[in-house]
Amino acid sequence: MIDQSGQKQLLTDLLHRKVTALQTIYTGCSSVCPLQGALFSTVQQRISQLQHRYPIQLVSIGIDPLSDSPPALHAWLKRFQAGPEWRAATPTLQDVDRMRTTLSGSTLPLGNIADHSTQIYCFDANAMLRWRSDDLPRADEVCEVLGALGRV
Repeated sequence: MIDQSGQKQLLTDLLHRKVTALQTIYTGCSSVCPLQGALFSTVQQRISQLQHRYPIQLVSIGIDPLSDSPPALHAWLKRFQAGPEWRAATPTLQDVDRMRTTLSGSTLPLGNIADHSTQIYCFDANAMLRWRSDDLPRADEVCEVLGALGRV
């Protein structure tokens, strides 16, 4: 993964020791991705109200490595007033399809990037996927799951 500041790290390292809500986006999207950005913006405002033992973070994963460069990811975060608990990164070109397939939990072909998932994936502090939402979940749902995982 390459994050919004240009630093490289493994996804498991990004997730480790934090409870994480992760979304897949692409910075050039003008349909559902802005809705996802607004969702995380709302969740971000509520994180401080959650009772939690582990730090909670939000991660936007750019799924178009050719366009989702560190400056584009930085602009994405700025567009939604992301604070320090919200990060963005993109996988390498050779890893993006494998990551999308793993997150989807399906072996079906992925299809066009414009048809990407609007699910939210929540991981515990051991970087284990614990919840996969329906498409475009409510902020309350995401906060409830983050709070529960943060208290475990």
